[in-house]
Amino acid sequence: MTCFDSGEVIALDEERGAIVKRRWVGRGPFGLLATTSGTYVTLADDGALAVLEPSTLRERKRVATGRQPRGLALKGARLYVVHLLDASVLVYDSGTLAPLGSMEPGLQAATAESVAVSATGDRAYVPHQRLNVTNMARQFDNTVFPVVSAFDTNEMRPVRRETLALDSVDTPVSMPAAVGLSADGSRLFVVNAVSDDLSVVNLATGVGAGHVVLGSSPRDLALSPDGKRLYTLNLVSDDITVIDAEALTVLGTLPLAADTRPAQVQRGERLFNTSRPDSIARDNWMACASCHLDAGFDGQTWLGTDGGPRNTPTLRGIADTFPLHWSADRPDVQSFQQTFTTLMAGTGLSDADLNALAAYLTSLKPQPSPLRQRDGSLSQQATRGAALFQQGQCSVCHTPALFTDRQLHAVGTGEPLYPNPTGPGTVPETAGPAFDTPSLRELWLTAPYLHDGRAPTLRDLLTTFNRGDRHGETSTLSRDELSALEAFLLSLPLTGDEVRTLFRR
Repeated sequence: MTCFDSGEVIALDEERGAIVKRRWVGRGPFGLLATTSGTYVTLADDGALAVLEPSTLRERKRVATGRQPRGLALKGARLYVVHLLDASVLVYDSGTLAPLGSMEPGLQAATAESVAVSATGDRAYVPHQRLNVTNMARQFDNTVFPVVSAFDTNEMRPVRRETLALDSVDTPVSMPAAVGLSADGSRLFVVNAVSDDLSVVNLATGVGAGHVVLGSSPRDLALSPDGKRLYTLNLVSDDITVIDAEALTVLGTLPLAADTRPAQVQRGERLFNTSRPDSIARDNWMACASCHLDAGFDGQTWLGTDGGPRNTPTLRGIADTFPLHWSADRPDVQSFQQTFTTLMAGTGLSDADLNALAAYLTSLKPQPSPLRQRDGSLSQQATRGAALFQQGQCSVCHTPALFTDRQLHAVGTGEPLYPNPTGPGTVPETAGPAFDTPSLRELWLTAPYLHDGRAPTLRDLLTTFNRGDRHGETSTLSRDELSALEAFLLSLPLTGDEVRTLFRR
């Protein structure tokens, strides 16, 4: 098993459940496949695929992947790796880890964590969302779509006619997260993380063959070796649902752990991650997590949001950075009631539920950067970058330790008109040109940058999109100095001791 936060892979005794061995393998281990010849693991925050020695879990070899690699599938000599933010699949030789090709589902695909390959090896299936980011008149049913993309693995291309639109195949469901095939390959099982259910599809006809309600936030599934039982991992309710794979009935629930957080925080987490109550979405179509998976971001820039194009921000750490939104038009979490009743087509949360949602979100902290040294300290380059950060006046608005002054500033990034991606003409910006100073914590994870996502990298932000030095004096920095400044920014957030040491606070 992988431990995403600690960076470990742990081997358990099947009979006793005892830990046999554990080893730190990298940053953000997610997908894992254990074979007799090697154990494959994706390292999401390292952007890498590693193969480990089965007996010791020592790393044998590592190769680079795309950004945020997640699920794995193995068929013959081919290893398939799916990526979270664009649902792309990279294919590797399972023996040498040499790249063999890639499969792309197309634009506006996002939040993919799983890939399954048919017994014949000629089809691969990836559950994901399709996000209508260019939609200027968003409603609940024209914004996010639950999709399973099918790929021809021989030609390494999507097979459009076999794409499964789950809202048509099944009842309205939301955020397909994991996929598996029945023992005979005739049915596809898909767990939907936000609508808290299982869709079963007859692959021969493309028609729904069953539907099962699960626990809270199902994110993974597994079929027993005899194909008779299906197990789903429900992340928020901390349990496993056991299902009869033929009758599609729930046989029982296996608890995994006791949640020791306050009851209000637990309640808020459930509300954030579900579309099932009518108060959130009467058609089970979308939830807060639809755009903010794990309270993070989707890597997208949405048009027509709050007056113009808006890059989805992470929500981790917002307790310290009110007001919210790039336009600072939401004073707190409770003020998002209108999002539930308009965009998400819900009836609206009670005051108690809004307070629970706020309790959950304000309990979250920014994720520590994996780009630090192994002991967690800053590198010499990053420490040098901290000095440049102050010299360049970046800290005036991005004030440590929050790295924001929580004020609106016009720094030359607001345009009155943007090219319309859906056709001729332009899209107006009605809420600029001043924007809320974003916190710089989690920059290592949240590219692209700026309110409209125009800067693919930090180097682009510091150079191409900082004409006139309007957000930091960077025009005179050398390449080495820019690299040092980037190293510092990508190492955020800082600890309290680091803030006091570096900024004399």
